[in-house]
Amino acid sequence: MKRIVRFSKERFVVRFQRGPSTAAAEGHSLTLLAPGVPVPPSVIEDLCNRIDNLEYGHGQLVKKVITVSDAEVADGIAIGEIGPRVSAIEGQVQVMASQMVQAVGRLEQVSTRMEQDQQDTTQRDEMIFRLSQQVQTLQAAVQDKDMHIQQLQTLISEMSSCEGTLMQCILRMDRRLDDL
Repeated sequence: MKRIVRFSKERFVVRFQRGPSTAAAEGHSLTLLAPGVPVPPSVIEDLCNRIDNLEYGHGQLVKKVITVSDAEVADGIAIGEIGPRVSAIEGQVQVMASQMVQAVGRLEQVSTRMEQDQQDTTQRDEMIFRLSQQVQTLQAAVQDKDMHIQQLQTLISEMSSCEGTLMQCILRMDRRLDDL
């Protein structure tokens, strides 16, 4: 059972009613007034305005709750759909992290190998430099020997020429000795 207050500007009535209220057609309804208690119309009008504001606010709140509930359901569905995706992405991230660790290991190996190759190259360059110096020293020695050989060949040639002259002298002396 519901208490209904109906009023107009001149008077108001509090009575009990069963079922849906028809107060909207006759005026505002108040459900909290006690029967037979005199209430000034300004208070009733103020209360009615407040009730109207509350009813409007309640309606807005219900709309927001429905919207929030729909959003929560949608979020729940989205979260349910996102969960497997997140798991799949986490798996991919783990695979990528493992691959990155392997790549870093390979890079370290390549870096170590490059450093060793650089050291080997430096050692080879130093060896080539030393050998080049030795080759230059040997070339200078060969040129010096070639010059000595040429001088000896010239001396031999001169001696051969002197030998022929000497032989002629010996032969002449031999003939003179024979003649004597």
